[in-house]
Amino acid sequence: MKAGHYAWVIVGVGVLVKMTCLGFGRFAYSLLLPFMRTSLGFNYSQMGLLSGGILLGYLLFSFIGGVLATRFGLKRVIIASLLCSSISMFSISRLSLFFPLFVSTFAMGAAAAGAHISMTILPMAWFDQRSVGRAVGIVIGGSGLGVVLTGILVPYLLTDGGKEAWRVCWLLLALITFAVAIIAAFLLKENPREREIPISEPTKEVALSPPKNDRLSLRAIIVIYFIFGFAYIIYATYFPAFMVEEIYLSEKSAGDIWAIFGWMCMVSGLAWGFLSDHFGRRKALLWNNALISLSVLLPLCLQGSFFLGLSAFLFGFTFLGTVTVIAASVGDHVGEKRASTYGLVTLIHGIGQFLGTTSGGTFKDLTGSFQTTLLSSLAGFILCLILIILGKKRS
Repeated sequence: MKAGHYAWVIVGVGVLVKMTCLGFGRFAYSLLLPFMRTSLGFNYSQMGLLSGGILLGYLLFSFIGGVLATRFGLKRVIIASLLCSSISMFSISRLSLFFPLFVSTFAMGAAAAGAHISMTILPMAWFDQRSVGRAVGIVIGGSGLGVVLTGILVPYLLTDGGKEAWRVCWLLLALITFAVAIIAAFLLKENPREREIPISEPTKEVALSPPKNDRLSLRAIIVIYFIFGFAYIIYATYFPAFMVEEIYLSEKSAGDIWAIFGWMCMVSGLAWGFLSDHFGRRKALLWNNALISLSVLLPLCLQGSFFLGLSAFLFGFTFLGTVTVIAASVGDHVGEKRASTYGLVTLIHGIGQFLGTTSGGTFKDLTGSFQTTLLSSLAGFILCLILIILGKKRS
């Protein structure tokens, strides 16, 4: 198999890695939370701390995982992270005491960060600049596939599984993650040289690469991604509650609208990666943040079901697009230290998420409405737009 063809094998495995490490490792918990709480007899504060364990592990290992990948290799970190994630999920399925569960959720979050950083960077060695954006976009779309798959599997298993059915769900997710770790061990390769085949001719890469005068400076990338983390997590966390508690939609209707977000996440990365390859990172990011700003503005002005659905559609279509373009932009700037640099950028992005989550809840408590909460998200995206316009890298 030619290296150009094998590059798509790398992408395919990458989709599975993202599906398990992020789709399962970070987003399955929210679906299982109420069933775990009832079974374990925990209060919401304890369940919140377990969720915080996932985020804390993810934050701490965003940078550490990048450093480890730079030192020991991307493939080793991916496999180790998947095995750690599988063991953590299995442990959660068997444990009942709070502290051991907290350790397991922390480890699951740390493993998600390790696999995410390395798997985002690995395809960059296999694709030249004219196509790296779409390749990274497809890989990142795997997390959307994980969200959709858990949304299908988990409710089905919980329907007739009784009080302890959540344990079966975690066990199944652990087995799938372990299987992906085995697949990754056999199929992942860090660069085309391992196959002794050159990937592309340098002249083609230079001729067809994205416009170099349309890049963002690395400093601008870091600041924009921090603010984006703050803004997006507010919408992603509180929009479903806004539909139910403030617009008074039924839980089924709100769930159907939110499912649109999950499905659109699957194509978001590919679409915006393709656009960034052809029109430049900065220009793609500008249009991306314009649309995501519109998605937040819509429910503030128009609250019919159609417009709420359009909001979820636009948000899902753009959300992972920003993640993809930022990752590709980091790859444009750095070479051998891509993993550690992207890890640092992801850490700062995660801090923005933490501040956004806490601020959004505080705004709701202070005002009694989600309007201010969504307005703070919109303000963040508009600030990103301004920084994208001003943050052009000088040639």
